[in-house]
Amino acid sequence: MGNLAKGIKEALPEFQKYLLERGLAPGENVPFIAYWVSRFLSFGRTRAIATEDYNESAVFEFLDMLKSDDKILHWQPRQADEAIKLYYFHYLGQEAPKLGDKLKYNERPAAFEKVKRLIRLRHYSYSTERTYLHWIERFFSYAVTGDKKLSDMTSREFKDFLSHLALKKRVSASTQNQAFNAILFLYRNVLGKETGDLNNTVRAKRGQKLPVVFTVEEVKRLFGHMNGIHRLIAELLYGSGMQEHGKCPEKPA
Repeated sequence: MGNLAKGIKEALPEFQKYLLERGLAPGENVPFIAYWVSRFLSFGRTRAIATEDYNESAVFEFLDMLKSDDKILHWQPRQADEAIKLYYFHYLGQEAPKLGDKLKYNERPAAFEKVKRLIRLRHYSYSTERTYLHWIERFFSYAVTGDKKLSDMTSREFKDFLSHLALKKRVSASTQNQAFNAILFLYRNVLGKETGDLNNTVRAKRGQKLPVVFTVEEVKRLFGHMNGIHRLIAELLYGSGMQEHGKCPEKPA
């Protein structure tokens, strides 16, 4: 959208005037903001989606459509999302929905869908999305049993799951951290809950790191167990400087 087309300049003129008078956006951005809102409203009309009030599902569907368009730049869906929020929550004066307002999380599919939408809106990588969904699914299998609803979840289930991974599954520290980040995202952004103090959670131990470069004394002991051509080859390789940072320690006697 190099030069401003006439249609963009004239999109939602009262909304543009409102943004300019209140300084809610730089002047050069205002026509584009109005353009995205105009496109969203047209999107709703063509699909018979109600857009009189803020419709989160419709917004996500619209943003997904933009992201699938090769002509749309990677930052434009984010600009469109911000434009729609300005329109509904400032211009129309509607109240922004709280992330804690449940979509009646009696069913896991609703929670999974919410997680995916929020991840994609934040432009996380696909690998992060897969990792988060994997751990959230494992968390549900562990914690959501019987008639328990997701809205009933507390920090206790979070802590128990992390401890379960460390004590029963014996996962590595990095793996447990992946699970931690995924479940934290679920609690804060989907369930609208804080996790409280997690200091008493059992954390997986980090594996001991082995040294990657021998010391001179270690190399001397190694050569002491070698003879003939094999020792000669090893000494030549060692003396060639093929070591960390390209530095060659003193050649052992």
